[in-house]
Parts: sequence; C-alpha cells; structure tokens
Amino acid sequence: MELIRKDFLLFFALIGLISLSLITLASISVNEEPAFYSLKRQAIFFILGFTVFFILSSIDWRSFLDSSFIITFYFFSLFLLFLVLIFGTTIKGATGWFQIGSLNFQPVEIAKIALILILAKFLSSYHKEIWQYPLLLKTAFFTFLPVMFVIFQPDLGGVIVLTAIWFLMILVSGIRLNQIVFLIVIFLIILILGWFFFLQPYQRERIINFLNPETDPMGSGYSRQQSLIAIGSGRIFGKGLGWGTQTQFRFLPLAKTDFIFAALSEELGLVGVSLLLILLLIFIWRLIFWANNLNNNFCSLFIIGFAAKILVESFINIGMNTGLLPVIGIGLPFVSLGGSQILANFICLGIIGSMIKYQDIF
Repeated sequence: MELIRKDFLLFFALIGLISLSLITLASISVNEEPAFYSLKRQAIFFILGFTVFFILSSIDWRSFLDSSFIITFYFFSLFLLFLVLIFGTTIKGATGWFQIGSLNFQPVEIAKIALILILAKFLSSYHKEIWQYPLLLKTAFFTFLPVMFVIFQPDLGGVIVLTAIWFLMILVSGIRLNQIVFLIVIFLIILILGWFFFLQPYQRERIINFLNPETDPMGSGYSRQQSLIAIGSGRIFGKGLGWGTQTQFRFLPLAKTDFIFAALSEELGLVGVSLLLILLLIFIWRLIFWANNLNNNFCSLFIIGFAAKILVESFINIGMNTGLLPVIGIGLPFVSLGGSQILANFICLGIIGSMIKYQDIF
C-alpha cells in the first residue's frame, strides 16, 4: 500500500497497462472454447500478482534479502534452469517450461530476478572498485551461468534480456569508457560464435528474414507480415474491439502473447498504441525516479535492474511487432498473456514497495 500511496503515477500506469491487457484479451478470447478462457487466466494471474505484491511490500526487505538468501536464491534459479532442460516441456522449439496441469511455468523469469538481486548486491558492495577488471569479470560470470543454461533451451529472447540487464546495471554502476569498449568487443565476438554454434536453424531463418523480408514471406516471415498488416490496418482509431480481421480470423499468430501489440494496434489504433506507450514510459520513469532518490545503493541498483528488464522486454516486443527487430519470442510486460512474466514482475514490484516503505529517501 505504501508504494500506491507514495507514487500514484506508478500505480496509475500499472493499472492502465493491466486494463489494456484485459480489454485486448477479452476481444481476442471471445470465441474461445470455453469463452474468455484466456481473459479469465490473465485475471487470475493479476490477482495472484497483486497478492504477492502486497505480501512482499509489507515485509521489511532487509529481513530476508541478505547475502546468504540472495546466493541461495541465485543457485536455486540455476537449478531450475538445469531441471527444465531435462524435464521441461518443449514449446515452439524451446525446452523452457515446466508443465503444471494446464499451466506452464518458465524458470527463466526466476533467473532474471535472481540475476538482478545478485548483481545489485555485488555492485553495491564494490561500487567504488567496479572499474577493476577482475570485479567486472565476476559480474560477467554471474550472468554467464544462467545465460548458458538458457542458450541450451534454446531461448534467444531470454539470453538477450539477461545480458541486457547485466550490461545496463554495470553501465550505471560507474565503469569506464575503455571498459565499455572492451565489453562491446567481447559482445561482438559472442554474437559471431553464437551465430555459428548456438543458434538453431529456425532462429537463423528469422534473423535472415528480418534482414531480407522477401526471402520467405509465407514461412519464417509470416508472423512479421501479418503483424505489419494488423498494425497498419488499425490506423488512428482502430477497427474496434472484436472487429480486427487479422486478429479475429487468426491470421495473426500468437496474438495473445508475442504479438499482442499488433492485436491491440489493429483494434484500438494509434490512440490505443499511444496510450500504451505513454503508460510504459510513465512506469519506467517512476522506477528511475525511485532509483535516483533511495539512499541505499542496493535498492537503487535493484530498481535499475527491474527497469532495465521492463525496458528491454518492451523494446524487443514492440520491435518484433513493427518489423524493426527479428522475432525472438518475448511478451510485452503486464500486457501479454503469461503467468510467469506477470508474477516475476509483481515480485520485483513487491520488493520495491518494501524498499520504499522501510527506507527514508529524502
């Protein structure tokens, strides 16, 4: 409740994103059997998310987020990533989900939280010496371990988000220009090695199609083409809820998850898209505000890590939908259908709420 009381704008942006999610899913799932199944699932995820948020925000974060807990949680997340490779369910070519009844749980979302926590702890402990290469390489090692497990799923989107969280967190922690250049060079080398040794054929096809959209418009480029048609046909005010032809007639694949931005664009138009982007910007802006004003380095870095997660996932998802980036399978935070991402985001929000409640910021 403290976060809601102290930052109405952040809460307003969150409720706005949730509302857009439920409105869009209500339109898409009207013809499901049973009717509105996806809408009901998403509503349950949000209820569970708010429950987790209120519980965590009421507990003093310093009582359980000490070094031993963070290290244990980090290795627990690695253990889950290992287990999912053996016992996980394969969906769209990636073995990254545990099947629990009719629900799927994606452990990479837990790994993102664990990475943010351990990097925030390490960087806050060594913030004056982080320019030293041995310390910088340790942060890279913390990131390398979950990234390697996610590569073997394979989940290119998860790899990019984990790596981006690490890069943005160390970027704000005080590294020097020569280290940034060094990291960019290393990143380029990893990209080259990844292309030849780690990417699956279908992933290479998506990237090739992104660079040359006409190579396979009915195959690897089909999702991109349908997404662009849906976005373009929405125009200013959209076709109206329930009237999006690409969405309702299921020409647009994965309209509830990866391409919900295109579905929203088709039915709500530029007006709906503008509202969505404004809400996302407000949400990220308020996170950065708290990161700048909390007087604890760990708290600030944790919030920066979470803001980086939301920013990168939003950027990639919207880029996929608009044809500016290859299709790599990442949902739009708080909007796409998916319990794992929603619960992970609410866990982070609950921790932030606790930090605000039990911290004297000014």
